[in-house]
Amino acid sequence: MSKQHTLLPGPLPQQRAWFPLKMMIALATAILVIAVFAVVVEVEREKKQMLANMRERANVFIWALERSARSKEPMRRNHMRRLIAEVAQQPQVAYIAMVATDGRISVHSDPSRVGTILYPSKALKNLAVDDASKSRVISLGGKKMLEVYKVFTPSQPCLDEPDSSLCNQQERMEPSPDGHPQRPEKALSNELVFVGIETLRFDEELWDDVAHHGVISALVGLSCFIGIALLFYIQNYKLSRRMLKDTQALAMQVINSHPAALVVTDEQGLISLTNRHGQAILKLADGKAAPRSVHDLPFLNWQPLMDELDAGAVILERNTELTLANSHILPVSISAAKIIGGGDGFTGYLFILRDLTEIRKLEKQAKQNERLSALGNLAAGVAHEIRNPLSSIRGYATYLTEKVKDDKMAFTTGNMLIQETERLNRVVSDLLSVARPLELRLQPARMDTVLERAVRLIAPDAEAKGIKVQLRLLQTKKLARRQIMLDADRFMQALLNLLVNAVQATEAGGSIQISLENSEPGAESSFLAISVTDTGCGMSLETMANLFTPYFTTKASGTGLGLIAAQQIVKQHGGEIEVSSRAGKGTTFTILLPWAHIEGSGT
Repeated sequence: MSKQHTLLPGPLPQQRAWFPLKMMIALATAILVIAVFAVVVEVEREKKQMLANMRERANVFIWALERSARSKEPMRRNHMRRLIAEVAQQPQVAYIAMVATDGRISVHSDPSRVGTILYPSKALKNLAVDDASKSRVISLGGKKMLEVYKVFTPSQPCLDEPDSSLCNQQERMEPSPDGHPQRPEKALSNELVFVGIETLRFDEELWDDVAHHGVISALVGLSCFIGIALLFYIQNYKLSRRMLKDTQALAMQVINSHPAALVVTDEQGLISLTNRHGQAILKLADGKAAPRSVHDLPFLNWQPLMDELDAGAVILERNTELTLANSHILPVSISAAKIIGGGDGFTGYLFILRDLTEIRKLEKQAKQNERLSALGNLAAGVAHEIRNPLSSIRGYATYLTEKVKDDKMAFTTGNMLIQETERLNRVVSDLLSVARPLELRLQPARMDTVLERAVRLIAPDAEAKGIKVQLRLLQTKKLARRQIMLDADRFMQALLNLLVNAVQATEAGGSIQISLENSEPGAESSFLAISVTDTGCGMSLETMANLFTPYFTTKASGTGLGLIAAQQIVKQHGGEIEVSSRAGKGTTFTILLPWAHIEGSGT
């Protein structure tokens, strides 16, 4: 998995908290407005419907009075008084009045009101009373009423509203003497009829409707609010989970890409998280059952570190060594801290282990470079002063040795003087080769030719000690004959230094083997590997750690510069020298030359 993550500046936590709250407030306000609007519309509709029903009821009373007024005039007044009195007993009927055109009451449900003025003539004129019934809401005695009024027409059928339900209740048109239906003649009347209907029950029912619709609207609005809020939070939950997964993936990628080993444990030391560097250093991914606790790791005593952290100490870049399973010592620096949760609660420990192997190598190389620099300064100062006298000494020793060759003791002494002079000259040459930058003369060469020549040069010394030298090129003849760019003389010097050390470290009856192979064929980082293996006494870990240190030697007559000179020559060719050894089993020096460096134009 390789995702590209880009960190963008997100909103502040307060803004993240306010955003859904504002959305919820806006949503609740919108739902409230819609609910109130729906209740108002429904209440207005109910109000109109109730007023229409009350008006219809009053029209029924008026129609009944008009139908009952067909009797003769002398009888109609008494009959109307009784009828109005009976009709006024109906629920919600406040009053019924017959009024002359001047506003004087002729018949009233309350007999005490007869002869009084109901409305002045001017007010009646403003009401514009006619044959069609009209209505209005009035306040009488502190009570709201619906007053319905029209011209009283006792002999007229329902001509104003022929299609209404009231018309269906009225009598049909009477037939004429010839058998055909005819409309009765409209009886003229100078009286007006007023019916007052109390609205108290109407108001109660209206408020009941308001409460009923308000509750329904509130429930519907609450359901909508809960539903929309639930959808919002579900979406927000999914978004949060996706963001959490992305954050976890990013965090794990950062943790695994961290160059140091990270180990996270709980309060008891149980391992809860490690990155790949931690698994590699602590050997947690070697195919075996991974330990659950750091206390099960034998490399380090973790409990004192935890005790220090619990005491409030700070552990930062503390250098120590891990003893791995193969007795390999791994230098590391440890930083540690306590993990405090969001509620200021202690949740575990964090350990950061940084591998110092490369740093130690660099430090060692820096020290070696300092020594080489000092050696170079020394060589530059003494080379000229030593070599000129050595040349004179060797010349005179050679001359005197020839003069006293008949004297055996003097001749032996002269040869010894010549050999020591030559050895001292070689020491100066090694000193200069190590101290001065090498200038290689790269030319096309065959590796088999170089190896065979080196074997021929070391053969006399090996035979003198009874050591067998083997050059194995049977399986790599094609590789050995391949043309590469090489300074053959310089490379020969490096090989001879390794072979001389092998002869000196191997006892009589032992063997030395030189082999050639191609390391990682076909890969971009493939090497040409030349190995020199002996069956000598081998080396300890301490000796191997100081092999390439100037003047370090385990031989009584050694200078400690041969391996350094060989290493420098190999590095100039772009390669390196690897060493593996076991005490009492022998040693192998391997020269690795990268193909990308030695092929060049010589292929």
